[in-house]
Amino acid sequence: MIILLHGEDTFRSRQRLKKLKEGFKQKYDPRGLNILQLDGKTLTLEDFNKAVATQGFLSKKRMLVIENLSENKNKPLLEIIRDSLSGLPAEENVVVFWEGGAKKSRGRKESTPLFGLKPSAGVVIEAYPQLKGLKVSQWVKREVAERDSKIEPKALALLISLVGEDLWRMSTEIDKLASYKHGGIITEADVSVLVRAKYDTDIFKLTDALSSQDQATALRLLDEQISSGTPIPYLLTMLIRQFRILLQVKDYLENQGNPYQVGQALKLHPFVAQKAVNQVKNFSFAKLKKTYRRLLWLDEKTKSSSYDPQIFFDLFTVEASS
Repeated sequence: MIILLHGEDTFRSRQRLKKLKEGFKQKYDPRGLNILQLDGKTLTLEDFNKAVATQGFLSKKRMLVIENLSENKNKPLLEIIRDSLSGLPAEENVVVFWEGGAKKSRGRKESTPLFGLKPSAGVVIEAYPQLKGLKVSQWVKREVAERDSKIEPKALALLISLVGEDLWRMSTEIDKLASYKHGGIITEADVSVLVRAKYDTDIFKLTDALSSQDQATALRLLDEQISSGTPIPYLLTMLIRQFRILLQVKDYLENQGNPYQVGQALKLHPFVAQKAVNQVKNFSFAKLKKTYRRLLWLDEKTKSSSYDPQIFFDLFTVEASS
């Protein structure tokens, strides 16, 4: 049996590989002594021959796992391995190829990333493309349910806006939320408290550029965020949150005047508090209020308008940094 696992979504393909190994151990090899793991990037013909030569070619009930073989620079080696596998004997033997990404060519759909393997008798190919939109929501719901918990719709939307499509991090956040709720319903408030934004540093940089009226840098940072796949709802959520903090800090400093007690007084992380104290120096109260109101307007506009949200973002950035 030959199994090829490939695609951009390495979390799900890794989970599948883990289940394959566990299944093999349960059925044939409780101690895992007959599972061999090879790094395909640096694999040599000698390494491959040693792996398969024990008691003949893949003696009965063995699993060979080769990762990222398509990245090996020795292309003739791929042909040799392919020809060797054509004579794979016993059905109990399993060779698993795990590829950490998808090979794509412009204008074409994702192609099988390993020497032309095609589904057939004894060959299983499983593709794991990056989940998008509704599929991410469905996946999160299933993962939450598997942890004997539930999640409110608003909490689900906020969680996805904060984490994005990174299932590795999403799985960790779901573990944390489900453990916190002990099987209860995960609320929007829970997500707000427990899930930290992925791009806090970049939000600080963008806010710095806006506060210093560095329009070129602000536009560049915004473009980089959107181009890298950062969800626009997430950007808005974080900017609104940051400017709300700035308003609170500005108000506190004008009334209390002690910057060293901001974090404790407003219950902010020390790093966040210090960044906010530095940033508010470049904002007047009027400017902060105007920018905050503009962000709320932008949030409403991106949800109700059919225009590209980046247009509104660019206009906001130009206005806020001038």
